[in-house]
Amino acid sequence: MILYKLIEWPEHKTIKRLLIFGVILFAIVFPIMSVFFILSGYPVSFLESQLSFNGQILKTHYLVTNIDLYRIAQTLDYGYMLSYGLIIFSIALIVGRKFDKESSWTKMGCIIAFLGLLAALCDTGENAFILAMLSNPLSFPDVWAIIHSIFALIKWILLLVCILWIIIALVILYIKR
Repeated sequence: MILYKLIEWPEHKTIKRLLIFGVILFAIVFPIMSVFFILSGYPVSFLESQLSFNGQILKTHYLVTNIDLYRIAQTLDYGYMLSYGLIIFSIALIVGRKFDKESSWTKMGCIIAFLGLLAALCDTGENAFILAMLSNPLSFPDVWAIIHSIFALIKWILLLVCILWIIIALVILYIKR
C-alpha cells in the first residue's frame, strides 16, 4: 500500500519541523479564531452547530449572529485545520515509527497520519458549506446544512479514531519500556 511509504518518508527531521510548524500555527490561529467566534455571538457550541443536520436551525442561529465576525472566524478556521492536520500527521508518524518497522502498529501509524490529514480535508469541506451558507444566511438551500453536517460528522469520527490510536499506541510504548 502506498501509505506505507510513510514508514520512511518524510525524514524524521522534516516530520519534526512539520510538527513544530503545526504547533506554532495552532498557537497563533486558535486564540484569534476563538475571539472572533465569541465576538460573533454565535448562540450554540461547535458540536451542536456542526451536527445539526438542519438548515432551519442554522438559519435561526444566524439571525442572532454577527455574520461578518463569524465569517472571519470561519476563514481563520482554515489555518486551524492545517495546524491540527499537521500535528496529527506528525505525531502519528513519530509514534508509529517507534515500533518495529514491520509491525502493524507502524503501518497503522501511517494510516492514522493519513486519516489526520483526511479529517482536516473534511473540515475544509464543512467550512466551504458554512461560508456558502453565510453568503445568504437566511435563505440558503437546507441541503447545504445536511452536507455540512455530514462533513463534520466524518471529521469528528476521524479525529476520534486518530486521537484514540495515538493515546493507545503511546500507552503500549510506555508499557513496553
